[in-house]
Amino acid sequence: MKLNKLKNRGPIIVNATNIGERMSGIGVYSLNLLKAMATMNTDIQFIVYLNKNAKKHFTEFYFPSNFQIRWVSRWLSPDYGFYGHLNRLLFANYLSFKHKRMLVFNTSQLVVNFFRRNQIITIHDVIPLLFKQFHKKQYPYFKYLLKYALRYANKIITPSQHTKQLLQEIYHIPGEKIQVIHNGVPQSEEAYPETIPFTQPYILYVGRVCPMKNISRLIQAFLKLQNHIPHRLVIVGEGLNYIRKEVKAGRLPEDVLQNKRIVFKGHVENKDMRGLYQHADLFVFPSLYEGFGLPPMEAMAYGCPVLVSSAASLPEVCGSAASYIEPENINHLAEGMLKLLKNPTFRNKLVNKGYARVKQYSWHYSAKEHLKILEAQLHSPQATSPKEETKPSVLTNSLK
Repeated sequence: MKLNKLKNRGPIIVNATNIGERMSGIGVYSLNLLKAMATMNTDIQFIVYLNKNAKKHFTEFYFPSNFQIRWVSRWLSPDYGFYGHLNRLLFANYLSFKHKRMLVFNTSQLVVNFFRRNQIITIHDVIPLLFKQFHKKQYPYFKYLLKYALRYANKIITPSQHTKQLLQEIYHIPGEKIQVIHNGVPQSEEAYPETIPFTQPYILYVGRVCPMKNISRLIQAFLKLQNHIPHRLVIVGEGLNYIRKEVKAGRLPEDVLQNKRIVFKGHVENKDMRGLYQHADLFVFPSLYEGFGLPPMEAMAYGCPVLVSSAASLPEVCGSAASYIEPENINHLAEGMLKLLKNPTFRNKLVNKGYARVKQYSWHYSAKEHLKILEAQLHSPQATSPKEETKPSVLTNSLK
Protein backbone atom coordinates (compact mmCIF):
# COMPACT_ATOMS: atom_id res chain seq x y z
CA MET A 1 0.00 0.00 0.00
CA LYS A 2 1.35 3.42 -0.96
CA LEU A 3 0.09 6.27 1.20
CA ASN A 4 0.21 9.94 0.28
CA LYS A 5 3.60 11.52 0.86
CA LEU A 6 3.85 12.97 4.35
CA LYS A 7 7.31 14.50 4.31
CA ASN A 8 6.05 17.75 5.83
CA ARG A 9 4.67 16.01 8.88
CA GLY A 10 6.57 14.99 11.99
CA PRO A 11 7.03 11.31 12.89
CA ILE A 12 4.41 9.32 14.76
CA ILE A 13 5.41 8.19 18.25
CA VAL A 14 4.46 4.56 18.85
CA ASN A 15 4.49 3.42 22.46
CA ALA A 16 4.79 -0.38 22.24
CA THR A 17 6.49 -0.90 25.60
CA ASN A 18 3.74 -3.41 26.44
CA ILE A 19 5.62 -6.15 24.55
CA GLY A 20 7.38 -8.27 27.16
CA GLU A 21 9.66 -11.27 27.07
CA ARG A 22 6.61 -13.43 27.76
CA MET A 23 3.72 -12.55 25.53
CA SER A 24 0.26 -11.43 26.58
CA GLY A 25 -2.66 -10.80 24.24
CA ILE A 26 -1.84 -7.09 24.09
CA GLY A 27 1.82 -7.88 23.45
CA VAL A 28 0.86 -10.21 20.59
CA TYR A 29 -1.21 -7.39 19.08
CA SER A 30 1.58 -4.80 19.34
CA LEU A 31 4.28 -7.16 18.07
CA ASN A 32 2.38 -8.42 15.03
CA LEU A 33 1.00 -4.99 14.17
CA LEU A 34 4.48 -3.42 14.23
CA LYS A 35 5.97 -6.15 12.06
CA ALA A 36 3.11 -5.95 9.56
CA MET A 37 3.29 -2.14 9.37
CA ALA A 38 7.04 -2.33 8.79
CA THR A 39 6.48 -4.41 5.64
CA MET A 40 4.11 -1.87 4.07
CA ASN A 41 5.07 0.85 1.61
CA THR A 42 4.42 4.12 3.41
CA ASP A 43 6.09 7.51 3.77
CA ILE A 44 5.01 7.82 7.40
CA GLN A 45 7.98 8.18 9.74
CA PHE A 46 7.82 6.32 13.07
CA ILE A 47 9.65 6.54 16.37
CA VAL A 48 8.90 3.29 18.20
CA TYR A 49 9.58 2.79 21.90
CA LEU A 50 10.23 -0.78 23.06
CA ASN A 51 11.51 -2.14 26.35
CA LYS A 52 14.66 -4.27 26.31
CA ASN A 53 12.85 -7.43 27.40
CA ALA A 54 11.18 -7.45 23.97
CA LYS A 55 14.46 -7.74 22.02
CA LYS A 56 14.20 -11.51 21.66
CA HIS A 57 11.10 -11.03 19.45
CA PHE A 58 13.01 -8.87 16.96
CA THR A 59 16.34 -10.69 16.68
CA GLU A 60 15.75 -11.75 13.06
CA PHE A 61 13.58 -8.82 12.03
CA TYR A 62 14.85 -5.64 10.39
CA PHE A 63 12.87 -2.42 10.36
CA PRO A 64 12.95 -0.18 7.26
CA SER A 65 14.53 3.27 7.31
CA ASN A 66 11.28 5.06 8.21
CA PHE A 67 11.22 3.23 11.57
CA GLN A 68 13.47 4.54 14.33
CA ILE A 69 13.58 2.11 17.28
CA ARG A 70 14.35 3.41 20.76
CA TRP A 71 15.06 0.82 23.42
CA VAL A 72 14.22 1.74 27.00
CA SER A 73 14.53 0.06 30.38
CA ARG A 74 13.38 -3.53 30.84
CA TRP A 75 11.62 -2.35 34.02
CA LEU A 76 8.82 -1.03 31.82
CA SER A 77 8.02 -4.57 30.71
CA PRO A 78 4.71 -6.27 31.60
CA ASP A 79 6.90 -9.14 32.83
CA TYR A 80 7.09 -7.21 36.14
CA GLY A 81 3.36 -7.15 36.78
CA PHE A 82 1.79 -4.17 38.53
CA TYR A 83 5.07 -2.25 38.84
CA GLY A 84 5.80 -2.72 35.16
CA HIS A 85 2.32 -1.38 34.33
CA LEU A 86 2.84 1.61 36.61
CA ASN A 87 6.27 2.36 35.14
CA ARG A 88 4.85 2.24 31.61
CA LEU A 89 2.02 4.59 32.50
CA LEU A 90 4.47 7.12 33.96
CA PHE A 91 6.76 6.71 30.96
CA ALA A 92 3.84 7.22 28.55
CA ASN A 93 3.09 10.58 30.10
CA TYR A 94 6.77 11.50 30.04
CA LEU A 95 6.67 10.79 26.29
CA SER A 96 3.62 13.04 26.05
CA PHE A 97 5.73 15.98 27.26
CA LYS A 98 8.88 15.00 25.39
CA HIS A 99 6.99 14.75 22.07
CA LYS A 100 4.30 17.24 22.96
CA ARG A 101 3.57 18.27 19.35
CA MET A 102 3.81 14.81 17.82
CA LEU A 103 0.98 12.37 17.18
CA VAL A 104 1.23 9.52 19.71
CA PHE A 105 -0.11 6.02 19.12
CA ASN A 106 -0.55 4.11 22.38
CA THR A 107 -1.15 0.43 21.62
CA SER A 108 -2.64 -0.41 25.02
CA GLN A 109 -5.27 1.08 27.32
CA LEU A 110 -2.78 0.75 30.20
CA VAL A 111 -0.40 3.32 28.68
CA VAL A 112 -2.28 6.50 27.80
CA ASN A 113 -1.52 10.22 27.84
CA PHE A 114 -3.85 12.11 30.17
CA PHE A 115 -5.43 15.32 28.88
CA ARG A 116 -3.86 15.00 25.43
CA ARG A 117 -5.88 15.21 22.23
CA ASN A 118 -3.18 14.39 19.69
CA GLN A 119 -3.13 10.67 20.42
CA ILE A 120 -4.67 7.42 19.21
CA ILE A 121 -5.38 4.71 21.78
CA THR A 122 -6.16 1.04 21.29
CA ILE A 123 -8.65 -0.24 23.87
CA HIS A 124 -8.59 -4.02 23.94
CA ASP A 125 -11.20 -4.48 26.65
CA VAL A 126 -12.66 -2.93 29.80
CA ILE A 127 -12.60 -6.09 31.91
CA PRO A 128 -11.67 -4.41 35.24
CA LEU A 129 -14.88 -2.37 35.11
CA LEU A 130 -17.03 -5.43 34.49
CA PHE A 131 -15.34 -7.71 37.04
CA LYS A 132 -14.16 -5.42 39.81
CA GLN A 133 -13.76 -8.34 42.23
CA PHE A 134 -10.93 -9.78 40.12
CA HIS A 135 -9.16 -6.49 39.30
CA LYS A 136 -9.12 -4.37 42.45
CA LYS A 137 -5.85 -2.63 41.55
CA GLN A 138 -6.87 -1.74 37.99
CA TYR A 139 -10.47 -0.79 38.73
CA PRO A 140 -9.79 2.82 39.92
CA TYR A 141 -7.66 3.44 36.83
CA PHE A 142 -10.40 2.28 34.45
CA LYS A 143 -13.15 3.96 36.46
CA TYR A 144 -11.65 7.35 37.19
CA LEU A 145 -8.54 7.97 35.02
CA LEU A 146 -8.90 6.22 31.67
CA LYS A 147 -12.12 8.05 30.84
CA TYR A 148 -10.31 11.40 30.70
CA ALA A 149 -7.73 10.12 28.24
CA LEU A 150 -10.48 8.63 26.06
CA ARG A 151 -12.51 11.83 26.05
CA TYR A 152 -9.48 13.85 24.98
CA ALA A 153 -8.04 11.39 22.44
CA ASN A 154 -8.56 12.08 18.75
CA LYS A 155 -9.29 8.47 17.88
CA ILE A 156 -9.88 5.15 19.64
CA ILE A 157 -9.24 1.76 18.05
CA THR A 158 -10.84 -1.40 19.39
CA PRO A 159 -10.82 -5.02 18.11
CA SER A 160 -14.57 -5.80 18.25
CA GLN A 161 -18.01 -4.26 17.89
CA HIS A 162 -18.84 -5.59 21.35
CA THR A 163 -16.03 -3.56 22.95
CA LYS A 164 -17.02 -0.50 20.93
CA GLN A 165 -20.55 -0.70 22.30
CA LEU A 166 -19.25 -0.98 25.85
CA LEU A 167 -17.02 2.08 25.39
CA GLN A 168 -20.03 4.05 24.17
CA GLU A 169 -22.20 2.89 27.07
CA ILE A 170 -19.66 3.20 29.89
CA TYR A 171 -17.67 6.28 28.85
CA HIS A 172 -20.31 7.99 26.67
CA ILE A 173 -17.88 8.27 23.74
CA PRO A 174 -19.41 9.12 20.34
CA GLY A 175 -19.45 6.12 18.02
CA GLU A 176 -17.74 8.02 15.18
CA LYS A 177 -14.68 8.47 17.40
CA ILE A 178 -14.22 4.69 17.76
CA GLN A 179 -12.89 2.55 14.91
CA VAL A 180 -13.25 -1.24 15.02
CA ILE A 181 -10.24 -3.05 13.52
CA HIS A 182 -10.08 -6.78 14.12
CA ASN A 183 -6.84 -8.37 15.21
CA GLY A 184 -5.03 -10.69 12.85
CA VAL A 185 -4.25 -14.36 13.37
CA PRO A 186 -1.53 -16.64 11.95
CA GLN A 187 -2.41 -18.03 8.53
CA SER A 188 -1.22 -21.63 8.54
CA GLU A 189 -2.39 -24.99 7.26
CA GLU A 190 1.07 -26.55 7.57
CA ALA A 191 1.56 -30.25 8.26
CA TYR A 192 1.96 -31.49 11.81
CA PRO A 193 5.45 -31.12 13.29
CA GLU A 194 7.40 -34.34 13.77
CA THR A 195 7.48 -34.04 17.57
CA ILE A 196 4.25 -35.14 19.24
CA PRO A 197 3.72 -33.30 22.56
CA PHE A 198 1.90 -36.19 24.33
CA THR A 199 1.34 -39.86 23.61
CA GLN A 200 -2.21 -39.70 25.03
CA PRO A 201 -5.01 -37.70 23.37
CA TYR A 202 -5.63 -34.35 25.03
CA ILE A 203 -7.90 -31.35 25.38
CA LEU A 204 -6.07 -28.02 25.23
CA TYR A 205 -6.53 -24.65 26.92
CA VAL A 206 -4.21 -21.69 26.22
CA GLY A 207 -4.31 -18.41 28.15
CA ARG A 208 -3.79 -16.96 31.57
CA VAL A 209 -4.74 -19.12 34.55
CA CYS A 210 -6.98 -16.72 36.44
CA PRO A 211 -10.63 -16.24 37.53
CA MET A 212 -11.58 -14.35 34.36
CA LYS A 213 -10.57 -17.28 32.20
CA ASN A 214 -12.91 -19.60 34.12
CA ILE A 215 -10.24 -22.27 34.66
CA SER A 216 -11.76 -23.58 37.88
CA ARG A 217 -15.00 -24.52 36.10
CA LEU A 218 -13.04 -26.01 33.19
CA ILE A 219 -11.19 -28.31 35.60
CA GLN A 220 -14.41 -29.22 37.39
CA ALA A 221 -16.05 -30.06 34.06
CA PHE A 222 -13.08 -32.21 33.07
CA LEU A 223 -13.19 -34.08 36.38
CA LYS A 224 -16.78 -35.03 35.58
CA LEU A 225 -15.60 -36.50 32.26
CA GLN A 226 -12.24 -38.05 33.04
CA ASN A 227 -13.63 -41.55 33.68
CA HIS A 228 -15.49 -41.51 30.34
CA ILE A 229 -12.72 -40.34 28.02
CA PRO A 230 -9.02 -41.23 27.54
CA HIS A 231 -7.94 -37.59 27.25
CA ARG A 232 -5.72 -35.43 29.37
CA LEU A 233 -6.49 -31.77 30.02
CA VAL A 234 -3.45 -29.65 29.07
CA ILE A 235 -3.45 -26.11 30.46
CA VAL A 236 -0.91 -23.71 28.93
CA GLY A 237 -0.40 -20.44 30.78
CA GLU A 238 0.97 -18.97 33.97
CA GLY A 239 -0.95 -18.62 37.24
CA LEU A 240 -0.68 -21.75 39.40
CA ASN A 241 -1.16 -19.61 42.51
CA TYR A 242 -4.78 -19.13 41.42
CA ILE A 243 -5.29 -22.92 41.32
CA ARG A 244 -3.83 -23.22 44.82
CA LYS A 245 -6.26 -20.55 46.04
CA GLU A 246 -9.18 -22.42 44.46
CA VAL A 247 -8.07 -25.59 46.26
CA LYS A 248 -7.77 -23.72 49.55
CA ALA A 249 -11.26 -22.26 49.06
CA GLY A 250 -12.67 -25.74 48.50
CA ARG A 251 -13.73 -25.14 44.89
CA LEU A 252 -11.22 -27.67 43.56
CA PRO A 253 -10.16 -31.00 45.12
CA GLU A 254 -6.93 -31.03 47.12
CA ASP A 255 -5.24 -33.50 44.78
CA VAL A 256 -5.91 -31.55 41.57
CA LEU A 257 -2.26 -30.55 41.21
CA GLN A 258 -1.22 -34.21 41.57
CA ASN A 259 -3.81 -35.46 39.06
CA LYS A 260 -1.77 -36.99 36.23
CA ARG A 261 -4.64 -36.42 33.81
CA ILE A 262 -4.35 -32.65 34.26
CA VAL A 263 -1.12 -31.13 32.91
CA PHE A 264 -0.13 -27.57 33.83
CA LYS A 265 2.45 -26.55 31.22
CA GLY A 266 3.03 -23.01 32.41
CA HIS A 267 4.63 -20.69 29.86
CA VAL A 268 5.32 -22.23 26.43
CA GLU A 269 7.45 -20.56 23.75
CA ASN A 270 5.68 -19.58 20.52
CA LYS A 271 7.76 -22.04 18.49
CA ASP A 272 6.29 -24.92 20.49
CA MET A 273 2.67 -23.78 20.41
CA ARG A 274 1.93 -24.97 16.86
CA GLY A 275 2.48 -28.60 17.80
CA LEU A 276 0.28 -28.30 20.89
CA TYR A 277 -2.57 -26.83 18.83
CA GLN A 278 -2.25 -29.22 15.90
CA HIS A 279 -2.19 -32.43 17.92
CA ALA A 280 -5.03 -31.51 20.32
CA ASP A 281 -8.37 -33.25 19.79
CA LEU A 282 -10.17 -30.17 21.09
CA PHE A 283 -9.39 -26.60 22.12
CA VAL A 284 -11.56 -25.26 24.97
CA PHE A 285 -11.82 -21.58 25.89
CA PRO A 286 -14.51 -20.99 28.58
CA SER A 287 -13.56 -17.36 29.31
CA LEU A 288 -16.06 -15.14 31.13
CA TYR A 289 -15.13 -12.16 28.98
CA GLU A 290 -12.91 -11.31 26.00
CA GLY A 291 -12.40 -8.09 24.09
CA PHE A 292 -11.43 -10.18 21.05
CA GLY A 293 -10.11 -13.64 21.89
CA LEU A 294 -6.89 -14.56 20.07
CA PRO A 295 -6.32 -18.15 21.33
CA PRO A 296 -9.47 -19.63 19.71
CA MET A 297 -8.49 -18.06 16.38
CA GLU A 298 -4.95 -19.39 16.71
CA ALA A 299 -6.39 -22.85 17.36
CA MET A 300 -8.51 -22.58 14.20
CA ALA A 301 -5.48 -21.48 12.18
CA TYR A 302 -3.64 -24.65 13.23
CA GLY A 303 -6.52 -27.00 12.47
CA CYS A 304 -7.88 -27.60 15.96
CA PRO A 305 -11.66 -27.75 16.59
CA VAL A 306 -12.81 -25.05 19.02
CA LEU A 307 -15.29 -24.97 21.91
CA VAL A 308 -15.74 -21.47 23.34
CA SER A 309 -17.78 -19.43 25.75
CA SER A 310 -20.85 -17.65 24.41
CA ALA A 311 -19.83 -14.50 26.33
CA ALA A 312 -18.88 -11.04 25.09
CA SER A 313 -17.08 -10.76 21.72
CA LEU A 314 -16.39 -14.47 21.18
CA PRO A 315 -19.51 -15.21 19.06
CA GLU A 316 -18.75 -12.11 16.96
CA VAL A 317 -15.18 -13.20 16.34
CA CYS A 318 -15.56 -16.98 16.03
CA GLY A 319 -18.89 -17.03 14.19
CA SER A 320 -20.13 -20.46 13.08
CA ALA A 321 -16.60 -21.90 13.15
CA ALA A 322 -16.86 -22.78 16.86
CA SER A 323 -19.19 -24.68 19.16
CA TYR A 324 -20.48 -22.71 22.16
CA ILE A 325 -21.13 -23.32 25.86
CA GLU A 326 -22.57 -21.24 28.71
CA PRO A 327 -19.41 -20.38 30.65
CA GLU A 328 -20.92 -20.46 34.15
CA ASN A 329 -22.64 -23.83 33.68
CA ILE A 330 -20.22 -26.65 34.54
CA ASN A 331 -22.55 -29.36 33.27
CA HIS A 332 -23.02 -27.55 29.96
CA LEU A 333 -19.25 -27.21 29.60
CA ALA A 334 -18.75 -30.93 30.29
CA GLU A 335 -21.51 -31.88 27.85
CA GLY A 336 -20.04 -29.59 25.18
CA MET A 337 -16.61 -31.22 25.47
CA LEU A 338 -18.05 -34.75 25.42
CA LYS A 339 -20.26 -34.00 22.40
CA LEU A 340 -17.28 -32.90 20.32
CA LEU A 341 -14.93 -35.64 21.52
CA LYS A 342 -17.48 -38.31 20.58
CA ASN A 343 -18.24 -36.82 17.16
CA PRO A 344 -15.17 -36.70 14.86
CA THR A 345 -17.34 -35.72 11.89
CA PHE A 346 -18.51 -32.58 13.69
CA ARG A 347 -14.94 -31.82 14.77
CA ASN A 348 -13.70 -32.06 11.17
CA LYS A 349 -16.52 -29.77 10.08
CA LEU A 350 -15.39 -27.19 12.65
CA VAL A 351 -11.77 -27.53 11.50
CA ASN A 352 -12.73 -26.70 7.91
CA LYS A 353 -14.91 -23.80 9.02
CA GLY A 354 -12.05 -22.59 11.20
CA TYR A 355 -9.62 -22.48 8.27
CA ALA A 356 -12.15 -20.38 6.35
CA ARG A 357 -12.86 -18.13 9.33
CA VAL A 358 -9.26 -17.17 10.07
CA LYS A 359 -8.77 -15.99 6.50
CA GLN A 360 -10.99 -13.05 7.45
CA TYR A 361 -8.41 -11.93 10.04
CA SER A 362 -4.92 -11.05 8.80
CA TRP A 363 -2.30 -8.82 10.38
CA HIS A 364 -1.59 -7.34 6.94
CA TYR A 365 -5.17 -6.12 6.61
CA SER A 366 -5.23 -4.96 10.23
CA ALA A 367 -2.02 -2.96 9.69
CA LYS A 368 -3.43 -1.44 6.51
CA GLU A 369 -6.50 -0.21 8.40
CA HIS A 370 -4.35 1.16 11.24
CA LEU A 371 -2.20 3.05 8.74
CA LYS A 372 -5.30 4.66 7.23
CA ILE A 373 -6.22 6.07 10.63
CA LEU A 374 -2.66 7.23 11.33
CA GLU A 375 -2.49 9.00 7.97
CA ALA A 376 -5.85 10.70 8.52
CA GLN A 377 -4.69 11.99 11.91
CA LEU A 378 -1.44 13.29 10.41
CA HIS A 379 -3.52 15.33 7.99
CA SER A 380 -5.58 16.77 10.84
CA PRO A 381 -4.90 20.38 11.97
CA GLN A 382 -3.28 19.19 15.20
CA ALA A 383 -0.47 17.37 13.40
CA THR A 384 2.56 19.65 13.11
CA SER A 385 6.19 19.33 12.09
CA PRO A 386 8.39 20.61 14.91
CA LYS A 387 12.10 19.98 15.12
CA GLU A 388 12.56 16.60 16.72
CA GLU A 389 15.35 15.80 19.17
CA THR A 390 17.20 12.77 17.80
CA LYS A 391 19.42 12.03 20.78
CA PRO A 392 18.11 9.68 23.49
CA SER A 393 16.81 11.59 26.49
CA VAL A 394 18.38 11.70 29.93
CA LEU A 395 15.33 9.97 31.40
CA THR A 396 15.42 7.19 28.81
CA ASN A 397 19.08 6.54 29.59
CA SER A 398 18.49 6.62 33.33
CA LEU A 399 15.95 3.81 33.01
CA LYS A 400 18.45 1.34 31.55
